[in-house]
Amino acid sequence: MARPESDRTLVLSLGRNGRASYPERPWEEIEPVLRRVWEFDGRLRAWHDVRAEVQAAWNASGEPRARRARRGMAQTATVARTL
Repeated sequence: MARPESDRTLVLSLGRNGRASYPERPWEEIEPVLRRVWEFDGRLRAWHDVRAEVQAAWNASGEPRARRARRGMAQTATVARTL
């Protein structure tokens, strides 16, 4: 059995890396992929025990910086045109 602190690190990594790997995809599409990755190692806790933590890490990662920057530039351009 994996140590609880290593499980926690894996949970956070899975959520964050899932978001980084699939930035344009919603959680509902990517969850099955993340679940298969998690369940590949049978020594870990069951998916239903960690799902909420993985999703929280996914959500906390937010949208990637590049997309936020592009959106910010587009908003700035829109504001500039209206002035």
